[in-house]
Amino acid sequence: MKISMVKTAGAVLIAAMAMNVAAQEQAKEDINYGDPTASFSTLGVSASKDHTQLNGMYGVGSNIFQLDLGVKNKTDEKGKSGDVNYRGRYFHVTDGLGYSVDVIGGQNNFDGGDKSTSNTVLAGLIYKFQVTDNISVFPMASLGYTRTDSETLGIKDKDTDTLFQGGVYAMYGFDAGHWLYVNPKVTHMRKANANLAQVEAGGGFMVAEKVSVGAKVEYTAKNTKLNMDKDDTVAWLQANYYF
Repeated sequence: MKISMVKTAGAVLIAAMAMNVAAQEQAKEDINYGDPTASFSTLGVSASKDHTQLNGMYGVGSNIFQLDLGVKNKTDEKGKSGDVNYRGRYFHVTDGLGYSVDVIGGQNNFDGGDKSTSNTVLAGLIYKFQVTDNISVFPMASLGYTRTDSETLGIKDKDTDTLFQGGVYAMYGFDAGHWLYVNPKVTHMRKANANLAQVEAGGGFMVAEKVSVGAKVEYTAKNTKLNMDKDDTVAWLQANYYF
């Protein structure tokens, strides 16, 4: 009798484990890679007319680690080729609610040896609303601190500010795994008393089970308070491998 009960309990345990694995595999298959709260791992590359960027993300359950490294290909009034930028992020998400910590920065080198280095730390929240099976909306808000160190004609200067950023990410996820999205946001600089308006829009297309190609456009409105005398629009092409 005892042996029979042990065998039955073992069979139930094995069945439960198999169902759990199957559920995890099904959840993994149901991931849309355009979902900013989804946990997965990927390596990719993004390229614009002037920049190339390597993108990496590693998802471990509810914990997501992301690193983007970029380099400038061409020289213009905003800096020389070889300028670098980075973004590191830790993201945690549970039941649609996520919080993140971002560190963003870069260095621009100008003619005559002048240079400018900036670093920003952001802490933010994001929440997922599933409007329909295909449409998701993600309100987001962040608080941060930014510092810029510049050197012009041998004179060093430092500028700091606190900022608040609010926005919304709206996505349409196709049943085949493709996606389209738009992400308007506004950043308020407290010390500068300026609002920076930006919009990013794009999408991805799954060309294979673990490979996607995509494109996005980033638009930043001009802001004379921030020494931005004209609108700026940048188009990117992207490719990613998921594992």
